[in-house]
Amino acid sequence: MAEVQNAGRKGYCLMIGFIGALLFVALIVYIYNYNFKFIPGVG
Repeated sequence: MAEVQNAGRKGYCLMIGFIGALLFVALIVYIYNYNFKFIPGVG
């Protein structure tokens, strides 16, 4: 049972990290596009 719990915890942390990285990238892209809307002469 200990091995299963250990693997589950590792997978859970990996999943959280992956989702966190995905959200982080999405946020950067959103802010990047949002900022360019208000810069004259760009886009």
